[in-house]
Amino acid sequence: MPLQSGGRQSVPQEGANALANAHSEDTKIDVAGRFDPANLERGATALTAIDKSDHAHLAFDMVSMQEKTKHLEISRNIEVAKTDKLRAEAQACAMQAQEQQKTISHVADQERETAQMRAQLEHASQQKKLEFNRDQLDYKLNRENEQFMQQEKIRLGNDAEMEERRRETMRLRAKLDQDAALDAAKIEAQGAAQQERENIEIRLRQMRAQKAEERKTRLSSIEEIFTGLNSGAQALYEDRAKAVAVIAGLTTLAFGVYGARASVRVASAVLEQHLNRPPLVRETSRWSFRPSITWLPWAKNETPNIMQNIILEEKLAERLQWTTNALLRAQQNGTPFRHLMLHGAPGTGKTLFARTLARQSGLDYAIMSGGDLGPLGRDGPNELHKLFKWAHNSRRGMVLFIDEADSFLRRGRGGTGAMSEDARNALSVFLHHTGTENMKIAIILATNVPRVLDTAVLDRIDEDFEFPLPAYDQRLTMIRMFVDYYVCRPTKKGRGIEMDEQLDDAFMANLAHRTEGMSGRQLAKLALAFQSAVFGSGTQRLTLGLADTVLQWRLANPSV
Repeated sequence: MPLQSGGRQSVPQEGANALANAHSEDTKIDVAGRFDPANLERGATALTAIDKSDHAHLAFDMVSMQEKTKHLEISRNIEVAKTDKLRAEAQACAMQAQEQQKTISHVADQERETAQMRAQLEHASQQKKLEFNRDQLDYKLNRENEQFMQQEKIRLGNDAEMEERRRETMRLRAKLDQDAALDAAKIEAQGAAQQERENIEIRLRQMRAQKAEERKTRLSSIEEIFTGLNSGAQALYEDRAKAVAVIAGLTTLAFGVYGARASVRVASAVLEQHLNRPPLVRETSRWSFRPSITWLPWAKNETPNIMQNIILEEKLAERLQWTTNALLRAQQNGTPFRHLMLHGAPGTGKTLFARTLARQSGLDYAIMSGGDLGPLGRDGPNELHKLFKWAHNSRRGMVLFIDEADSFLRRGRGGTGAMSEDARNALSVFLHHTGTENMKIAIILATNVPRVLDTAVLDRIDEDFEFPLPAYDQRLTMIRMFVDYYVCRPTKKGRGIEMDEQLDDAFMANLAHRTEGMSGRQLAKLALAFQSAVFGSGTQRLTLGLADTVLQWRLANPSV
């Protein structure tokens, strides 16, 4: 039984397997499209085996269990799929959260970048606004400069036109006056000639009558004179005492007349030497009748500080001060005067120093210009000789300042046609009076071109000083002094100028830098140009723009 039972149990199993295989075989499809009956035969055999088995129902139960198992597997697969789906959704949520976090961080970065971009745009906008304002200010300054240049051009044109009209008016007036004088003279001559022709007979009769009357009068006068002389001679001949008295009186009268003439001539020469100023002297302090009161205690002055109001380079100022002190104490020390030469570019202070030295030295001084000798012609050497003779008569000593010395002390004596005869004679007179040491005259020459002076003149110079263009420190001091004098200080009529707050020390320093190469005279003209621009504009305030415009114009036209 067990064997049977085992055999019976195996039959359903085999049948089920055969059925399953048959089912599986039935499901196979012949790719060639041919029908295979073997599968049906195996299925029928399996069903027959199952039906014959006692455990046929178990086969169907097994098949049902297999189906359930497949369903459970399918359910398990579904649940696994759901679990995978949930896991995928969780992962998707995590990824979404990460993406959101990344999005938030990206948004923050974007907002930060936006803020930075906005700050940059605002900075760029502010920079553009500043550049625009600067461009506006530059445009305004350029407009003011153009307006000033236009006004200056119009003013110069008007001045030139007015000057031309004035000259034309003077030429027309001179021509009209000349024509009128010629017409009047012609008319007068014609009238006189006509009247002379008409009255010639009358004049001839009048002349004959007048000459006859004059002849009678002269004859009668001669007769009376000789009659008187005859009677006087007879009286003197008869009385010897009267004759001696008359002869003595005539002799005394002759001596008195000739003595008076000689005395007048000598007195006029003395007065001319002591009182008359030579024509070449432009300025002098000499007065011969001024009493010398230097012996009084209160009349003794300290050595004047010549360099107090003169701005020069430090080493040059020190040398000039030493030389000035030696010059002023020459008479006290019993030493001869030294001759000086000042040379350099125009406007560097040569004439100012020489004039200041001459006026403050305590000695007599005389100032002349070499250009004044030319118009005198052949009288120039004689006048120069008179000048030196007049200077030698100074009791206190004299400082003779000759400006523009190169006008008549230049080279050219040896060449034919290089100098005129009068100029050579004037140079010879100068060399004659300066050939030896002098206790009476100190000569100061000023020139812009020392190289053209005659070598004999240079040999007579004891010390020469070159006046250079002012450096930065000197320019800054001069600018402050000139601006204070011409701009800040009220005029004689009480009109003052108000300085802008921007015209401070920094502006003065910048102005000193920008005026490199200018002389002291040009810096003074610059300050006067500031004053003229303010008064010409109708205001009372010197602004930064107006000052810069005037400075640019002066830099572009330094010689005006």
